Amino acid sequence: MSVYSVHDIMHYSLFSFAEYSPDPIYILGNDKKVIYANPVFVELYGWSMEELNQLDFPHIPLELREELAQMYIFIDQGRRLFALDTFRIKRNGELISVKITISPVKDPEGFIKAYVCVLRDVTEIKFSELKYYKLFNEANDPIFIYEQSPDGKPSKFLDINEAACRMLGYTRRELLDKTPYCIASESLLHEVDHLFERILEGDGIFVEWIQVTREGKQIPVEISAKPFKLNGRKMVISISRDLTERKRTEEFLRYTENISMIGELSAGIAHEIRNPLTSIRGFVQLLFAHSAKGREFHQIVVSEVDRINSIIGELLLLGKEAPSSLADYDLVQLLRQAVVLLNAQAHMTNIEILMHTSLVCLTLKGSANKLKQVFINVLKNAIEASPDGAEIIVELDRTEDSAIIRVRDHGRGIPAEYINQIGSPFFTTKSGGHGLGVMISRKIIHNHRGTFLFKANQPAGTIVEITLPIM
Repeated sequence: MSVYSVHDIMHYSLFSFAEYSPDPIYILGNDKKVIYANPVFVELYGWSMEELNQLDFPHIPLELREELAQMYIFIDQGRRLFALDTFRIKRNGELISVKITISPVKDPEGFIKAYVCVLRDVTEIKFSELKYYKLFNEANDPIFIYEQSPDGKPSKFLDINEAACRMLGYTRRELLDKTPYCIASESLLHEVDHLFERILEGDGIFVEWIQVTREGKQIPVEISAKPFKLNGRKMVISISRDLTERKRTEEFLRYTENISMIGELSAGIAHEIRNPLTSIRGFVQLLFAHSAKGREFHQIVVSEVDRINSIIGELLLLGKEAPSSLADYDLVQLLRQAVVLLNAQAHMTNIEILMHTSLVCLTLKGSANKLKQVFINVLKNAIEASPDGAEIIVELDRTEDSAIIRVRDHGRGIPAEYINQIGSPFFTTKSGGHGLGVMISRKIIHNHRGTFLFKANQPAGTIVEITLPIM
């Protein structure tokens, strides 16, 4: 029969547990003084038990003394367990991130005689969390974390990173109050549940989607989503990649390919048509040369043949490659020449072309003749669109890396539904036009690595904006 009582066994067990524990442990008496510190505590923190008594908790930073007072209040309430995430300091000044667990030690009558304080070093865990949040918040792509709610639907977002807030225009607090339904395009709402099921059933999905910003702007995105489990809960991590620039580039490449194909086809057809057309024109002149009635038909036929020939000439221009050699030219002077040249035609309908710029000279590289052709084409269109007595404003500005030309007219303007079609082959809003002038002009600007855009002028009219890179 054992000579030790249960009380003795528990006493020695507590001592053995504290003495050989891998975690630092100290014990407080009823007077809240340290009455014991285990070897691990003394080795890790550098203070002996005597020093702990004399210096009054030197391992607690001064700025956390208020925390110690709150801890005493908790102890005095006689609670059974207390856990606290905090910091403690070594004798050499190094801070340690710790989780403190405080448990009361009671005598057989149930009176508290001491408190066991176990300090678990969680510095590495906190460091890992810090690295995770740093990677999470500094990622360039928006990241969303949510889970499966009790009704089997996607829950509110549990976590989102800074990139998600920037892309969608919400604050973090606002986004955490939303679900995947709230940021999906209305046209895709009926697919959210099916998509969520696919994510949970598989190893992840990769899909194109449309998300909506706070202002209602629709952003095409590419979503990579994977399921995972955390404490038995089904979670999803979803990464969105903004496809706006990629879509714009793809559209531009398609447009470029179409223009290139149309150019090659047009050049081939034009060459085949031009030769028989020349013969037709010559024979028309011979056939109707000696008849009064014939001369009338002659003028009509020759006029139409010349019109066809003009279109063929522009089709040939469309098929030509970009200028092979670039030369320096003064954009200010080139634009002034185009304005002076077209002002003579404008004055016939009492229209004035005015040029506004603070630049005296702006030297760029390119094909001056090709660009002059573009400016003349744009100004001719502006004259034809403007009412009698109107003004056409030509503006030239520059940024750090671009020259910007804007031609403003005050005509009827281009209907909004037609803006995106301007520049398509044979599309025109002018009677008698053939729609190739803008296409050719746009191609010339593209060959100079610039942009050619149409915008609505206010209160009426059109703005043609051309940008050219400053190289």
